[in-house]
Amino acid sequence: MLFEPVTCGDPSSDEGSIPSSSTNPAYARAAGTCNTRIVRILFTSSPGWGHIHPMVALARAFLDRGDEVLWVTGADACDRLEREGFETSAAGLGEREGMSEFNRQFPEIQTLPPPERPDFMFPRLFGTVRAASMLIDLMPAAQAWSPTLLVCDAAEFAGPIAAAALAIPNVNHAFGSLVPPARVAAASAQVAPLWTAHGLEPRPYGGCYDNLYLDIYPPSLQPAARPHVPATQYLRPETFATGGDEQLPEWVTAAAATPLVYVTFGTVFRNDTALSTIVEAVRKLPVRVVVTVGPHGDPASLGPQPGNVHVARYIPQSQLLSHCSVVVSHAGSGTFLAALSAEIPQLCIPQAADQFLNAAACDGSGTGLSLQPGSVSVDQVDDAVSRLLSDPAFRDAAARVSREIAAMPSAHAVADRLHTQYG
Repeated sequence: MLFEPVTCGDPSSDEGSIPSSSTNPAYARAAGTCNTRIVRILFTSSPGWGHIHPMVALARAFLDRGDEVLWVTGADACDRLEREGFETSAAGLGEREGMSEFNRQFPEIQTLPPPERPDFMFPRLFGTVRAASMLIDLMPAAQAWSPTLLVCDAAEFAGPIAAAALAIPNVNHAFGSLVPPARVAAASAQVAPLWTAHGLEPRPYGGCYDNLYLDIYPPSLQPAARPHVPATQYLRPETFATGGDEQLPEWVTAAAATPLVYVTFGTVFRNDTALSTIVEAVRKLPVRVVVTVGPHGDPASLGPQPGNVHVARYIPQSQLLSHCSVVVSHAGSGTFLAALSAEIPQLCIPQAADQFLNAAACDGSGTGLSLQPGSVSVDQVDDAVSRLLSDPAFRDAAARVSREIAAMPSAHAVADRLHTQYG
């Protein structure tokens, strides 16, 4: 269900929805009441950058309006968040540590076909492996800091427990498309003993949707019916602009008639074989190519490249996308939404996690094409990228979704509304 926005003073020009009261009566606030006091917002997230990046804009917006923010996540992410101006507290397993523990406990993941892995992985990684260790560190930090509101990423299941224990509202922040309800329900079953251990009755869907769901995904790309999510507030996805130590070559930024193709498989689910196949295909086309292999990847692993190909570990997409004609990626939510925002057609080759959902949305919306992993050939990639470059229908569809994204409420508008609602 969508609700009318809460405004204070002159109504915001942003369209959006926010509940007039929480689904939990203990958290009810009078709609439209101006509240100027400082609100303390506790952000909790998995340490993966694909989970952190989508939340940065809202956290900054709270700081900009004078509220206080504490971000609780894995220690390996805290330093970078602190450099961005956030107060942090380390909790739970780091990104690599968590993945290593998941692979140790559930080695059978490697035997599953890639499309079946997300349903298996989500409840076990974010429920079984991450939630308990996160909660051990989160509870004392939350109790000591006394937040007014908790905002957790959609795969962080300790946050709703801490919020319930402190009797404060919990807002669930999307990192991409709405996680399929069966995956969330399965994770909820994994964390139910943690609720009980804190003297709390386990909540449906792990308490994720008890108050409000912040949705960064364009409505036209997802099903409208979702009865398990009673309150939704749309929030415009924004690219997290962070600095890197690698600069774009001059031929990327210089005006040129030759199209630029950006190839990336993100920072977590690398597939060097698929990446090599993609590069082999696109470098033969009349295009310029920028490839990123991730901060832990080795550019040399792709071997010598011709002059029209530049390989780097990491380049901020905010520097790159404005020059691109096509994006070829793993369909990670950050890259997928950023390319749509920039009106860029894309070729999606999903590997894991929510990437299959994004690839399906890409196909269904006409904003690009997708190929299934495991059997990607040079000819397939060549044909797909050539179609994306030559058929204007793909760019027209991407432009349509880009306009939809631009019309979603800004982070500052949503921060104002959450402050009014829960402050």
